[in-house]
Amino acid sequence: MQSAYHQSMILGHPIHRYEEVTSTNLVAADLLRNGATEGTLVVADGQTQGRGRLGREWISPTGVNLYCSYILRAGDAEWISWIPLMASMAVAAAITGATRVNARIKWPNDVLIDGKKVAGVLAETVSPPQSISDAVQFVILGIGVNVNIPVSSLPESLHATTTSLMEHVGDDLDRDQLLTGLTTELDVQYRKYWEGQRLEIVREYLAMSDTIGKKVVAHFPVGSPMEGWADGIELDGSLRLRRGQGGLSTIHSADIVHLR
Repeated sequence: MQSAYHQSMILGHPIHRYEEVTSTNLVAADLLRNGATEGTLVVADGQTQGRGRLGREWISPTGVNLYCSYILRAGDAEWISWIPLMASMAVAAAITGATRVNARIKWPNDVLIDGKKVAGVLAETVSPPQSISDAVQFVILGIGVNVNIPVSSLPESLHATTTSLMEHVGDDLDRDQLLTGLTTELDVQYRKYWEGQRLEIVREYLAMSDTIGKKVVAHFPVGSPMEGWADGIELDGSLRLRRGQGGLSTIHSADIVHLR
């Protein structure tokens, strides 16, 4: 199927649509290995093996939510680390544009409405196909948005922390329209980075952050949790945490919990 996105955009073409896949990230990675190019977009109505950050399952029923993945060209290490953060900015902007609901970001890339998660991002580096120089690296960027799913249909353990767009607008939303807005917003952020506008990206991220300025606990896969005040974002996208006695720690990867 041909993409409806304007050819001046980097992202969104070609587009591959499926009724159901294991995960859009896995399909995009397979397409890349078989010659797909930067900007390729994979969209599915449902996923049987949807995944989120830190190896968590992303519940992906068919026909109600948005599941998509983009093939992006990666740059240096700081660029790779910013991909999921920029994606969360695009998701939040697209949601706000489509619904007028104020979407915010919990570091690094969870998108929240009224403190509850409505969307998630998963960025995975992928080895390039043999036909492309090893100097060119790629990232598969997966995005899942809870659009028209009633929260009551999710496992009870998620009710207190999860929401959907339908819960806030009171009606079903057009998923294709949301996808168009998302792709447009992501394309804008993608161009800004490659044009070197990193400080502008950091400024915009801080303005959309629901984490900065709050007291938080960082939970790590290994080791003790770390508590402090979220003080800012470094240029590599890491979280600056101010602890007792004015000490600063830099968090590169953790599960962040906002404290009330």
